[in-house]
Amino acid sequence: MLIDERKTEILEITKGKTYVSVDELAKMVFASPATIRRDLADLANAGLIKRVRGGASALPPTTGEVSSIIRRQSNIAEKKKMAQAALQFLHEGESYFFDSSTTVAQLIPLLKNFSDITIITNGFDNAAALSNCANFSSYMAPGIIAFNVGSSIGPDTVAFVSNFTVDTFIFSCRGFSLETGPSEGTVEQQRVKSAMARRSKRLIAMIDHTKFDRGLLASDCRVSDLDVLVTDQEPSEDYKEAFRRHNVQLVIAS
Repeated sequence: MLIDERKTEILEITKGKTYVSVDELAKMVFASPATIRRDLADLANAGLIKRVRGGASALPPTTGEVSSIIRRQSNIAEKKKMAQAALQFLHEGESYFFDSSTTVAQLIPLLKNFSDITIITNGFDNAAALSNCANFSSYMAPGIIAFNVGSSIGPDTVAFVSNFTVDTFIFSCRGFSLETGPSEGTVEQQRVKSAMARRSKRLIAMIDHTKFDRGLLASDCRVSDLDVLVTDQEPSEDYKEAFRRHNVQLVIAS
């Protein structure tokens, strides 16, 4: 089992529990108690669990941002399918905002044949991946470091983004509903994404089925602002009717 996979499994085991002992976790994930203690220390330092003497417990429920450790390990196959489906909307000679999401990250390896595009992102992992794309220009937005989610946020990020006008904003979100549209668990992330949306001529959302019917604290934009929505499963008729009404192109990745 990979280290990140083991930590992800530990997070799943502790989810919703008031206490899980080191010995219990060691047996469940087939690791030594010493290894489990190191994993728990790392997870606690990342703000993902609460250390308790002899074990750990889940943090109280929150609508805040989910750690990139978890997001990188979640729904990988679905994200790759959505990235492949979204690739058709990228064209030479155009410019893009990419958010910091691990969903949009799956697009970056597919860009090796492009030579005349420009990408601006606030995601550290996405910027690192783009640094390997020498054929086109990319920029990393400055700002406050949000360690847990691997992105820059704050007024400097918003100001930097607002200097540009791009062809397309490609992004994901924490939740999505007809009432809230794409939404986030924190205002800080929402402010950056809303700034990117305002400075873009076209909006493409990549939202897997697990995000639907989850309206969170802060809305990135309205459903009617979207031009394209890429998802991995066919949504309910209510969503499809809303997309038709607002001229949102629905793409089901297969």
